[in-house]
Amino acid sequence: MRRNTSSRTKLMLAGLLAAAALLFGSLAYGGLGETLQVTYLDVGQGDSIWLHAADGTDVLIDGGPVAAGPTVVAYLQDQGLDDIEVLVLTHGDADHVGGLIAVLQSAIPVEQVFYNGLDHTTATYAAFQAELQHRGLTPVPAQAGQTYIWGPLDAAVLNPQVPGTGDQNEDSVVLAVTYGAVRWLFTGDIGSATEQTILLSDTLRAGATADVLKVAHHGSRYSSTTPFLDAVGAELAVICVGADNTYGHPAEETLARLRAAGARILRTDQNNTVVVRTDGQTFQVQADYLLFLPLALNRWVSSAQTGDVHIADIFRDGAIDPQEPDEYVEIYNADPRPIQLDGWTLRDEANHVFTFPNYVMPPDQVCRIYTNQDHPEWCGFSYGNGWAIWNNDGDCAYLHDSTGTLVDAYCY
Repeated sequence: MRRNTSSRTKLMLAGLLAAAALLFGSLAYGGLGETLQVTYLDVGQGDSIWLHAADGTDVLIDGGPVAAGPTVVAYLQDQGLDDIEVLVLTHGDADHVGGLIAVLQSAIPVEQVFYNGLDHTTATYAAFQAELQHRGLTPVPAQAGQTYIWGPLDAAVLNPQVPGTGDQNEDSVVLAVTYGAVRWLFTGDIGSATEQTILLSDTLRAGATADVLKVAHHGSRYSSTTPFLDAVGAELAVICVGADNTYGHPAEETLARLRAAGARILRTDQNNTVVVRTDGQTFQVQADYLLFLPLALNRWVSSAQTGDVHIADIFRDGAIDPQEPDEYVEIYNADPRPIQLDGWTLRDEANHVFTFPNYVMPPDQVCRIYTNQDHPEWCGFSYGNGWAIWNNDGDCAYLHDSTGTLVDAYCY
């Protein structure tokens, strides 16, 4: 189910007042109001996601690798967390369970633990089990069809199935969490087989619809199939992934499928820790959060300021010859409002920067930023470079608004 353009207005953020409050105020819980905050921590190649509700309910899903454990603990303590009501281990792989060892060794109380019901033979998993025993915690196997109420959160388990497959990834715990009218889907490391299983069940398929999707398996090419993404219908997709990982995550074909499904993409390897907040009606996105600097001014992705402008395509096989096609980046204003582009920037991985002039982009308009040539029929934007910018063997384009906020990123 793809969302229509008008539904993207859920990507609403607080403007200058919210930014000022974060700059001069505290990120302690008392300042959040009646909200749910979902934080996708930058733990490198791995997952660690913290849900905090205004009533003090805290849910931690995974902990990243062992090396990330102290970072996860320091982050949670820096935010004033007093206990964890629910700890969820989606599966026993080291990049999900490793950091939870440090969490269990810390002074943070943990009340309940859920897992996928599968043991693992690794030393890392054995250390996790030992810490559970030391605390007197018995993990509860999660199973599809279970439902829970965690404070103001409604949680439904969509996976693992009964019986399970015996595969750690495919038997990852998949959680659908609802807060008011806003829905989250957390998918662990499931692959296409489990996605298909969920789609074959009317109940599970209906439960998989979400506004915000944690992309499965760090953006692996073997997950996030088109039918699954269409069924989820997410407006925002967050990929937890490490920079320069050896797995090729996220795969370009997965990124293409996410874009085709209409999802805005944020990645922890590019945006660092990502925070999404909701009042139960709309949600707001905060990217590039600086760890351990709770009073620092953060960079916001704000529909109130940026609208719904995104990078639609990159034509990278152009020529400098004025008689031949030139390279260009194509941007599209999917917002119902005109967007002022003055001071916006577009850059590549090598930091070739184009700064937009005073230009108002009408709704539903497509503009191209050419490398060399001038094309007034496409808004007249050009680097005027005289040489190629976009590498044919792979590059990324980053679109920022006039405040420096990352509006969209497109990699190929």
